[in-house]
Amino acid sequence: MTFRRWVVMMLALWMVATTQAQQMTVEDFTRLKRPFWKRSKVTVDKQKAIIDFMTEEKGFTFTANGKEPAEVEEGDGIITVKVPTKTRHITIKHATYGQYTWRVPVKYLKRKKHYKARLIAVDATKEYKLQKQWVVFKVSPENAIVHVDSTVTLVRGTNPSFYLALGSHTYQVEAPFYESVADSFQLADSAKMTIDVKLQPQYSFLTVRTEWPTGDIHIDGKSIGKGEATSQRLMAGNHRLSVFLGTACCYDETISLSPAEKKVVTLTRKDFHLHPLKPTTPVAVTPQQKVLPATTTTTSSSTAAPLSASAKAMASTPVIEAPVTLITSDANIEILVDREPKGRGQWSGKLDGGYHLVTTRKDSIESVATSLWISDSFPQEVNLAVPETSVAMLNIHSNIEGASIYIDNIPMGVTPCIITGLPINRTYVVRLSSPKHKDRKASVKPLGNQLTDVLIQMK
Repeated sequence: MTFRRWVVMMLALWMVATTQAQQMTVEDFTRLKRPFWKRSKVTVDKQKAIIDFMTEEKGFTFTANGKEPAEVEEGDGIITVKVPTKTRHITIKHATYGQYTWRVPVKYLKRKKHYKARLIAVDATKEYKLQKQWVVFKVSPENAIVHVDSTVTLVRGTNPSFYLALGSHTYQVEAPFYESVADSFQLADSAKMTIDVKLQPQYSFLTVRTEWPTGDIHIDGKSIGKGEATSQRLMAGNHRLSVFLGTACCYDETISLSPAEKKVVTLTRKDFHLHPLKPTTPVAVTPQQKVLPATTTTTSSSTAAPLSASAKAMASTPVIEAPVTLITSDANIEILVDREPKGRGQWSGKLDGGYHLVTTRKDSIESVATSLWISDSFPQEVNLAVPETSVAMLNIHSNIEGASIYIDNIPMGVTPCIITGLPINRTYVVRLSSPKHKDRKASVKPLGNQLTDVLIQMK
């Protein structure tokens, strides 16, 4: 072989090696630090340096300083390499992508240090395929919480989006007062995926009707009105219904509600556990008011005679009607009287004498109930409240899972947790406690009709 042919062959080999080397590169080199003020999950080796190469490819070999093979551990999307201390360059070899010698950006790699870099390998003959794809959730209601692949990250918003690896994934969408939805989806590289999720409401209402206009109705210890009243939103389950006449409790039972049920409970004299009461004084009426014909009732018990007389007196009491005008601040707000829709924006009509419960509704949100008492035939005009709930919700989470939650020194669960049924228009002190961390406190004043996020970092 002549010298000229030998030079040409060496140049050809150098060009091939250079071409292969250009198919690999290392970028985004950095060192993982270990903060001293809290425990860190960064692992180190007392004798060697550790470097994580982020790549989706496999089959690489690594040689430190061109002579010492390195220890290699392959994972999902990562290759962990251990090299001797004071390593200045690493030779990377691959059967498809060739050979590449990478000089570290620092003076050398040190023992007890952990580094990270991105290893990029490109094959010009190989068709590029996406490894990840976007998925967008269109969720109703807006305050829903989306979990994807059981991660602890909570995403709230109308259209939360995720950049996920191709393949199968699971998700769960939940919100207070709505039925949660759990399902899975298959993510392909063809196009962005959109998932529509509409949660079905599961809150319930309880309407209580009694024969006494002054009967004070309580649900779970809270008064909702007198005579006849409808509760605010209630979760499905058992609730305590009590009715008081003055200071005496004359009814106390447990009522069961199913999801999204609107139950009506009518209480008559036989349901009460008190002695018969004297009939109330009839209300004076004008000649234009209608009068119901008197009806009689019979009883088989001599002890029930006063009740029969009272029933006759109540039955012969004239029925009062009064013209009423109900006004809202928005033409799109719906007006409900005794849970029955009457119109939007403004409503005028006649209501019978007695107790009425007036609420407004917009976008499935209802206002605090307004009590309306009709005792005569004079016109009434009422400006109604803007739709907003009378309870608030707190989404309490922290960097520590399982920390005990105290609200105003009352234990409420462990992190992460959603606390519901809190009265609005007041400030709460939220305290987290954990055996290995210092207690942390935060003051929060939640708004009605919203899920307020409370993030407390513990040290």
